[in-house]
Amino acid sequence: MNKKYKSLYFLPLAFVMFACGGEAEETSESAPDDSVELIEDNDDTDLLASTNMDPRTFGGDKNENQDFIDEINLTEGQNSNNVGSYVGSFGKNMINISIFEMTDGKASGYSVCAGNFRKILGTYSEDRADAIHFVMEEPGDDKYDGSFDFELITREEFIEGSWTPFNEGQSSKEFQLSKRFYSYNASVGKYPQASQRELTADDVNNLTEDELTEMRNEIYARHGYSFKNKDWRYHFESLDWYMPTGVDIREKLTDTEVINIELIYEYESYFEEYYDDYGR
Repeated sequence: MNKKYKSLYFLPLAFVMFACGGEAEETSESAPDDSVELIEDNDDTDLLASTNMDPRTFGGDKNENQDFIDEINLTEGQNSNNVGSYVGSFGKNMINISIFEMTDGKASGYSVCAGNFRKILGTYSEDRADAIHFVMEEPGDDKYDGSFDFELITREEFIEGSWTPFNEGQSSKEFQLSKRFYSYNASVGKYPQASQRELTADDVNNLTEDELTEMRNEIYARHGYSFKNKDWRYHFESLDWYMPTGVDIREKLTDTEVINIELIYEYESYFEEYYDDYGR
């Protein structure tokens, strides 16, 4: 795993310079509360806070976009009809397009992609017996916004179509997404013990820095966190159990996971300080 970027364990809020249609520009600048910060290893900013900080609350108020996602709260029962979440490849990234309302030809939804959240609104029409045609647009207040034109194949439960940017400088994308239902599962991943029980020193003291960071980020991935860090995003999006559902999952962390994140981060920090003497 490339160590160029490292996400802080407490997920503070920061600035995102891209929407899901654009290429990611990762940054360590502080800014609006619509994202989660990633910091470069060689960044001089002193953001390595005390491990006594609760990862569920450190970093400020809850992201308002996550509030919106949680209020919609697409359940398995809702996923039984045409509304629900559709997930798959979108250029180099994975996208989750969630449709939560269809009434009188008008549709409402949102997308989660590359750590970014966008509302989408538009229309639908039942042009064929087995398909529903949607035309939906992002708000247009971001230079990477665009419009979606896709069909929902009802029997097969997938959508296929295209995304066209409002800005001609961006590239269009075609996609095919399958319907999926997210359910938290503490047993998935390479290091499931980090979500299942409190870790001990024996669990972590012989891991490399990359292994420690993967163990910590897996905790967030199990809760559907959409990573802005390109390396970790590509890593988790390659795993069949992973599904990006949110942009601020701090409140969803269990007590056990909070304790383990603090322990893992303590060892990561120690590894950085004493690299020549620590680990195998």
